[in-house]
Amino acid sequence: MGRLVVLALAFLGFLLLHADAQTARRVALVVGNGSYAEAGTLANPVNDALDIADKLRAIGFEVIEGNDLGKRELERKIGEFSDALQGARAGLFYYAGHGLQVDGRNFIVPVDARLDMPVKLQLEAVPIDEVLDIMEQQTKVSLVFLDACRNNPFARSLSRSATTRSATALAGLAQFESTRGSFIAFSTAPGAVAMDGTGRNSPFAAALLRHMAEPGQSINDMMIAVRRDVVSATREAQRPWEQGSLLERFEFVPGGDTAQQPKPAVSPAPASQVAALERSVGDEGAIEKFLRENYLVPDARRMRETVRRLYGSSATIYGTRYGSEAIVKVKTDWFAQWASWSFGLEPGSLEVTPHGKDRADVVFAMKYDYVPKDKSAQRLTGKARVTLELVLADGEWRVASETSQALE
Repeated sequence: MGRLVVLALAFLGFLLLHADAQTARRVALVVGNGSYAEAGTLANPVNDALDIADKLRAIGFEVIEGNDLGKRELERKIGEFSDALQGARAGLFYYAGHGLQVDGRNFIVPVDARLDMPVKLQLEAVPIDEVLDIMEQQTKVSLVFLDACRNNPFARSLSRSATTRSATALAGLAQFESTRGSFIAFSTAPGAVAMDGTGRNSPFAAALLRHMAEPGQSINDMMIAVRRDVVSATREAQRPWEQGSLLERFEFVPGGDTAQQPKPAVSPAPASQVAALERSVGDEGAIEKFLRENYLVPDARRMRETVRRLYGSSATIYGTRYGSEAIVKVKTDWFAQWASWSFGLEPGSLEVTPHGKDRADVVFAMKYDYVPKDKSAQRLTGKARVTLELVLADGEWRVASETSQALE
């Protein structure tokens, strides 16, 4: 029931429980392996993984992450990822570290791997295609980003010890034989070696971080921008490459929405200006009135009018953009389950951060209580921390973006 409550709160309990909205979940597994027992240390994979994980969270992904993982730890993380993918629309796997190909099959190298002989490969490494297969079986969209082609001592040692009957390990990664509804991005061309980078991030990770959150950009357009940056940064020594079989357009930040992007730091405004801004956004005034008289009392009998009043033509929920008609349908279906409901603003919890005269970030604690029509169903009661971005349009406040988190 805890999972039900968390999902319910995302739209005051009536948006994300709809089947269509359930599929909007996006789940990522992010792994960076740098501290190898047998192959020394790579400087940037852990930095790359940490920064990519933060970026994905900022744009609405659920992220499972692990760094410097041995084989058993890596397999556990993959299992956790598999469980989390159930019901998700999209899955993403990002890996930075050592990888190699043997007879055209690609492998992740855990940090505790001992690969002095080709026969040990199946015992010591993890096939990437097995991770991809898990994703393809559970999601409509599978995204894989592999910065795993760095100059690899394992490939060299395996090649030296190979016999005519054993597999030969090669530097770089190979093209995957087949994919279903997938997009696979390599940090460099098949069989080529990628750079670890001299700064905090590899050239590939730095370019991904720069372009991933650009609003309204398809993943194909993003990779063009990433490839251009990497080619420039490496003086054409490295050229990212991708293969894919996506059946629908994918955008990391849909619909041109910028609400999830971090706001640039600015110098503190004079106290008089801050006071004026607070008055303009109605701190504990107009905004509290909007919450109490509109946001916390949705009219289920006039849902289309309610949505237009609260959200305008669209709104972003957990990083995903919804049009007003989609919101109306889901809300109508949700409220049909309940005999009554009530929401309340926790006294003293309202925090308002103004951003000019027509925009404000709002955080507050909300009490909720749903009484089901089905007497055998469980009543939902509790409290949530709600975070909104509000915009002023035609003299009225509207919700531009919305998230929430259950409180104990």
